[in-house]
Amino acid sequence: MVAVEDHVADYLERLRSSLGDISTGQIRELGEILYRAYNMSASVFVVGNGGSASTASHMAADLAKNTIGPHMRRFRVMSLNDNVSLMTALANDIGYDSVFREQLVNLIQPGDVLIAISASGNSPNVLRAIEYAQSRHAQTIGLLGFDGGRAAQIADKSILVRSNDYGVVEDAHLVLNHILVEHFKMRLQEEKAWQAA
Repeated sequence: MVAVEDHVADYLERLRSSLGDISTGQIRELGEILYRAYNMSASVFVVGNGGSASTASHMAADLAKNTIGPHMRRFRVMSLNDNVSLMTALANDIGYDSVFREQLVNLIQPGDVLIAISASGNSPNVLRAIEYAQSRHAQTIGLLGFDGGRAAQIADKSILVRSNDYGVVEDAHLVLNHILVEHFKMRLQEEKAWQAA
């Protein structure tokens, strides 16, 4: 039997290794995409299934909350996972593969951003959302795991967490969320300092 201490150390090492393989340049680039979307008053939509749905909600909440302040424009950001009534109605009437795409039909505009979070990169509803967003000239970003799946091939930009362990991938995606949000906050602070100068 593996000792608890050994299991903990092994898990943390796998997580550390996966995070260490991620390019800081890619993270910076995604942070700049978010910052540009904010400055252009574009909307950012975030989607995912299961644990990735939780990360999508978390990211949307973090980005929205960090633009609440005196004399600040709010970030137009939302997770498409959060309206359970709409999601279940779409799943029941049209099919689960379309629950994100159908919401985007009402909302997405050219210049908007879709962030698709998926461990496998092969979820049909995520892929349909990416394809529809691109058909509307929106920018698509994948936060992916495993080998990236089909999403890595079709998303405009992506960050791949190189692990076949769902837990490690989902943990790493949450870390990436916090890094991206922190980058965005720092860019806002730079902007405020420049405006005050």
